[in-house]
Amino acid sequence: MVGTGGLVLFGKTKYILAALKLTKLAPLGSMLLSVGAYSMFFGLPYATGVVGLILVHEIGHAAVMHKLGIPFSPMVFIPFMGAVIATKERPRNCLEDAKVAFGGPVLGSIGAGVVAVAGHSIDSQLLITLADFGLMINLFNLLPLGSMDGGRIAGALSPYMNVAGVGMGVGLAYTGVIHNPIFYLILMAGGYETFQRFYNPGAIPPNFYAITPMQRAAIGLGYVGLIGGLALAMDINGRYKKTPEVLMQERELEKTFDMR
Repeated sequence: MVGTGGLVLFGKTKYILAALKLTKLAPLGSMLLSVGAYSMFFGLPYATGVVGLILVHEIGHAAVMHKLGIPFSPMVFIPFMGAVIATKERPRNCLEDAKVAFGGPVLGSIGAGVVAVAGHSIDSQLLITLADFGLMINLFNLLPLGSMDGGRIAGALSPYMNVAGVGMGVGLAYTGVIHNPIFYLILMAGGYETFQRFYNPGAIPPNFYAITPMQRAAIGLGYVGLIGGLALAMDINGRYKKTPEVLMQERELEKTFDMR
């Protein structure tokens, strides 16, 4: 997601991104551009890890689309916004749509889990912090709102879950938990899509939401299980994540002992 600093930087790089989209260098070029942008604020090691975790998430979507035979565009990274892979054809039904949506958070969660295990194994605060980011971003993407992964999954379960997602998004924006122009756009788009489903069903392909109760139950169990698993993993990982203040104190102690 884009912060204030990200919007400024994005304004300077949007023309570069537009040029990259016209070439075969879009995936690699935009990835390197994102690493450079993140490294300006967080340093190269953390920036590389962040982009790597986003890459794993998007590969999850791409792998499912490839398996289902859904054509898609090359991956394009956008600094401080993440990355995007656009489908060239709409999934045949909401089950396929949900499968594609699941692909990113599932593989992304596995990737973040691997980073967490590695971080705890070698006691690396860098890896533990990166794992926290990876778990958080995959959990956030499961918010049942509009075109977010959770919005697609929840939409296959019930349109009222998307209504709840819009309400959650409004609450997050109103309380200031998220004050981000890009999130506001996602929220408005989600509200419009939800409105369309209730009041303009003709805009949706016939039988798009016609799936069996068993398929719907499987989607629901997967959705709840993934959210619960990510929340638990974040809680466990967070117990070992040290604050900048604690890290600074530890460095000062190390310097003191070294001087002796």
